[in-house]
Amino acid sequence: MLTADQISARTGKLTASRIGCLMHGDAIAIYNLWLEMTGQQFEQENLLRVWPVQLGVVTEQLNLDWYEMKNSAVDRRGAVVVHPRLPWAAATLDGWITELQCPIECKHVGGREPLEVIIERYQPQMQWQMEVSGAWQCALSVIFGANEPVVEFIDRDEAYAIEMVRRGAQFMQHVADRTPPVVLNAVAAPIDASKVYDMYGNNQWASHADEWLSTRDAADAHKTAEKALKAMVPEDAKKAFGHSIQITRDRAGRLSLRKSA
Repeated sequence: MLTADQISARTGKLTASRIGCLMHGDAIAIYNLWLEMTGQQFEQENLLRVWPVQLGVVTEQLNLDWYEMKNSAVDRRGAVVVHPRLPWAAATLDGWITELQCPIECKHVGGREPLEVIIERYQPQMQWQMEVSGAWQCALSVIFGANEPVVEFIDRDEAYAIEMVRRGAQFMQHVADRTPPVVLNAVAAPIDASKVYDMYGNNQWASHADEWLSTRDAADAHKTAEKALKAMVPEDAKKAFGHSIQITRDRAGRLSLRKSA
């Protein structure tokens, strides 16, 4: 859990654990965050009685120690970092990989979800840490159940970071003005499109692949015939028909081919 010093350093600042609701467009969470940051009546959840949270707290140091033992030094554990240009933006680091000059975020999950789902869930938190610290990547070290941590490196997404800062600045203005925040649409988290998947053994994939291969030539022939038929329509024709098909021209001059009634 956060120490008194960490709580003091985070007070009045938009941190990595808080930025997620602005990117997810969670209206209730955004409003509750506004109540909290404007000092109005708001009862926070007692996380001391939330098992997954407490399990993550207990295993965080072990997670960091394990990375350090297997790879390289991790320092700045629990450090609260303030953005170099935005005094209202901050992040509490789990740790900092000295050799790579990037934050490392630790999670402990049950193991019933794939890693990709975990990465997507914590993208706002990791992207905010990178924005605040100036890093270009963030390590995500995940313990699945009782297994050894799995480490993935997430790259900074510049467009996503810009949108986070824009939304953060807008929200903090509402805090300063004590006006309720506006409703925001959700922003899709960055996708890591660098993985390769073998789909052998997936029956649904196999079925659609077989259908695509068997109809490919017919689809090409269909497109060729349509192009040829439209080329045969006279320029002054509003409609041409015959042999169970018809082609009509709209006011913009576009041709449409369909089966005759």
